[in-house]
Amino acid sequence: MHKFFANDTAVKVLSIIVAIVMWLYVMNEQNPQVTYVVRDVPVKLSNLDEDKFALKDESSQFTVNVKVRGRRSLVTDLKPNDISAEVSMRGRMEGDNLIRVDVVVPPNIELIDVLPREIMVTLEAVIEEQRPVTVEVVGTPAQGFAAGKPQVKPQEVVIKGPRSIVNAVKKISTTIDISDKDSTVISTLPFMVLDGQGNEQKRITFRPDVVEVTVPIVPVSNVQVLPNIRGNPPEGYIIRDVRIDPPSITVTGSADILNNLQSINTEPINIQGEMSTVSVNVNLILPKGITIFDEEVQSAQVTIEIEKLATTTLNIKSDKIAIEGADSGLNAELEHDRDIILTVSGPESIIDKVNENMVKLNVDITGLTEGEHLVKIRADISRPYRIIKIEPSEIIATISSLLR
Repeated sequence: MHKFFANDTAVKVLSIIVAIVMWLYVMNEQNPQVTYVVRDVPVKLSNLDEDKFALKDESSQFTVNVKVRGRRSLVTDLKPNDISAEVSMRGRMEGDNLIRVDVVVPPNIELIDVLPREIMVTLEAVIEEQRPVTVEVVGTPAQGFAAGKPQVKPQEVVIKGPRSIVNAVKKISTTIDISDKDSTVISTLPFMVLDGQGNEQKRITFRPDVVEVTVPIVPVSNVQVLPNIRGNPPEGYIIRDVRIDPPSITVTGSADILNNLQSINTEPINIQGEMSTVSVNVNLILPKGITIFDEEVQSAQVTIEIEKLATTTLNIKSDKIAIEGADSGLNAELEHDRDIILTVSGPESIIDKVNENMVKLNVDITGLTEGEHLVKIRADISRPYRIIKIEPSEIIATISSLLR
């Protein structure tokens, strides 16, 4: 034994053994093996074919708790990102997929357990659909011009995304401004993919990413539509009212023609001998070089109300008669408190509604000198009534000089 310790090699070996024993002691006492749980380790989804599938809930975050064993100095400093946790999405299908989580821990650390051992990943199919593009035209063209129906190329675009997101798309829209324009507007524009609430869908890809929009801007004029009525009802009947829909239309054509165009006529409407209301749809007669701006309007609905004629009388005092045409320096007076009896005809259904406020009586004394003159009484009444008799038809006007 003495010879062994006298040997240098033996001393060195012994020193190493003692060092190892001391190291083991220190490690076990000062840095022992411990069990530790690393919480909320993020799980990576690998091998997901994003051309075919997507997470049903994009906000889904998958985490697991990982139990490990190792030296205290190693495990207590572990962070969630120091551990690799992932699931393979290869071969998965649309719907719910229960998948085992594979975990790899750093060297010199033992993996004890993973909770949960499996996670549920819900996938939905990625689909493509063609959808039409709608154009919103904003602004007003220059005065005397109007915007025609916008045209878009291509008319449809291809959208791609998770099935539920694509199904939620209700509108693909772009906007073009035509403010103060007096010629056709052509513009290349991006578009928005919107859901039913008008919110832009962010998980959608599309092709192409722009469209070409053309908005025709043409000169226009609004003109009256006049019914071309031919013939008359039989004796004892009257046209009570004429209605036309639309009463006016917008037309387009050369500026020279539009500047001189005030109205257009319908095709002839024959009411000869009719004793009741006539309602017909008739075409519009357009001058050469003129077209209707609204392509959906090519005709007008004309309603001609025909009723049996009835009569009534109105008693109006002579002080209601207006005097017209008096020369300067002359004064004119009519017979006072004279009754003027008017016989009025009109539709039977409304003859009882006629009254003196609808009537205007006047006499014209233009050129007459001082003295008494018998002048003719004139009367006007609003349609559809007519004055068929005035009694008396004349009245005495006394003219005198204002200088006396």
